[in-house]
Formats: sequence, C-alpha cells, structure tokens
Amino acid sequence: MEIGVLGAGTWGMALARMLSNTGNDVVVWSAIESEVEEYSRTRKHPNLPGMDIPEQINFTVDIQVACVNKDIVLFAVPSVFVRSTVAKAAPYIDNNQIIVDVAKGIEPDTLLTMTQIIEEELVKADKHPQIVALSGPTHAEEVALDMPTTIVAACQNLETAEKV
Repeated sequence: MEIGVLGAGTWGMALARMLSNTGNDVVVWSAIESEVEEYSRTRKHPNLPGMDIPEQINFTVDIQVACVNKDIVLFAVPSVFVRSTVAKAAPYIDNNQIIVDVAKGIEPDTLLTMTQIIEEELVKADKHPQIVALSGPTHAEEVALDMPTTIVAACQNLETAEKV
C-alpha cells in the first residue's frame, strides 16, 4: 500500500517504521523543514532511542506529496494541530482513501474528538473518505522496538476497519 503519514513525532515515526517494515511504501510529512532534513540525514528520532528509520521511508514538507495517490493517510500530528493540518490536507484527500486518526484528545472549544474534527473539516471541503480511529493501550516506544502491544481500530465500516 501507499501510505502518507502526517506528523513526524514519536507516534508518527514509530508507525511509519512499522508500516514500512511490513512492505508498504511510506512517506512522512512534517511542517518543520529542519526535522525532515535531520531524519533524512541521520535516520534517527531523538525521542525514540534504539529505533532506526528505514531507508525506504521518504520525508517531505509538501503535504500534497504525502496525500496524493495514497491508499491511506495517517494523521499523527499533535491534537492542537489536527484541525489546521486537515484543512491543509483536504484539497489533496480523495474519497477513495482511508483516513486513519491516531491523535488523541478532545478539542477544548468544541469538545470534539480528533476523529470528529477530521470528519468535520473534510466534510467542509466536500470530502467523504472512510475514517478510522486507532487507539491504545499502545506506546510509540513499544512499537518502535517491535515489542508486543495492543491497538484498537474503530470505524463505521467494518470492512475498512479490518483492512486497517
């Protein structure tokens, strides 16, 4: 599968590594150019000691590159940036894609979950892809080191949830 990961923090990078190691083509987007340059050069994440970033993972600061022609777009940005990131990504989201939300939390002003924010912003842009929420109890540090862990996929479409 072609997968775009939006967010190069610990969770995004641990999941990108796992997805790459299981045979998927992965590109990771970050809004921070110095972060993209550092990860591309060192293949290390400073907050995930012991984890090497596979050479197959590509990095970009161009959100279009991380969204266009992807089977899955995974949102792994901090919760305070979910709404603005979805607004940036929406023009490049296709209704046939699967959107996966791994951001946790509730938006203080609206009391919406991150998945609800993603859906709300995509509907504003007249986009209606399948949205899946992934939730723990899982930690990036465990996934980064291939430790056994548990994750739950939730979605309104069982076939989509099983695919993810």
